[in-house]
Amino acid sequence: MQLPFTTLDAFTSTRYTGNPVAIVQVPASISPSLTQAQKQAIASEFNLSEIVFLHLPDEGTASTERTIEIFTHQAEVPFAGHPTIGTSHYLLKTVGERVDTIITKAGPIPISVDEQTGNVRAEIPQDFHIHEVTYKCDLNAKVNSTISIVKGMSFIFVRLESLEDLPKADELKNLHGDTYDPSSLDEGWKVGLVGTMYFVAQGTDEFGRKKYRTRMFGSREDPGTGSASSGLGCYLAGLERKETGKGPIKFVFEQGVEMGRRNVICVEVTRGEGGGGIEKVVLSGAAVTVMEGKLEV
Repeated sequence: MQLPFTTLDAFTSTRYTGNPVAIVQVPASISPSLTQAQKQAIASEFNLSEIVFLHLPDEGTASTERTIEIFTHQAEVPFAGHPTIGTSHYLLKTVGERVDTIITKAGPIPISVDEQTGNVRAEIPQDFHIHEVTYKCDLNAKVNSTISIVKGMSFIFVRLESLEDLPKADELKNLHGDTYDPSSLDEGWKVGLVGTMYFVAQGTDEFGRKKYRTRMFGSREDPGTGSASSGLGCYLAGLERKETGKGPIKFVFEQGVEMGRRNVICVEVTRGEGGGGIEKVVLSGAAVTVMEGKLEV
């Protein structure tokens, strides 16, 4: 059995930068027989941060929704940012499908193309939660918060004072240690993975977006992490004065520079009435196709 695949570099318009993702097309006739073990083996073979299994509708049917499954090289995850952006770009721009929603294990994600920038936008599922557990870090001598953007995708956020401090993250990497051990999280949240994102404020850009340079470490360093960036956007939006209102508060995160794979990740966070809580999170970015092929199952 052969399955076609396409690889894209997400959060960039320049090939061989950004964060690569593979999208494996799974026909409806094959979908029920493709096992979890087979999907994990395929993901491990690609050995990327994540890959996507895109489940196609029955032949002859028209649907504006597509179901996807996202796997790291070690486990399935309910949501991840660069696979979402890569898949959205593939559906809307590479093959020109009339699709407005992708369905993930974390929930439905409305997708569209931004008419001004040409980038894809995804209104991501979010259940923003700040955990009780914190982590000390020698790089900032502070107690650093742990958050989840959705159940299963959790991150420690470490604020650094200058860009000179970012290379030092190589020494510490993921403060959590075992990326796939969520036992330190709050009750009801002990699933998925825990990574560490280091961030440095860089002022605002010409569009009024708050700029940050970031690095993220899980079991290894990730070039561009949309889920962590979305969570960081929510965390930072929560620190803004409530008097500033709902927003949206706009951020641009630059990640992967140290790896030679620069990512530009845009996040818009709309808070609840009175500036409290999180109402909506929109993740956006560019992508570019790189390779096509077929794999054997």
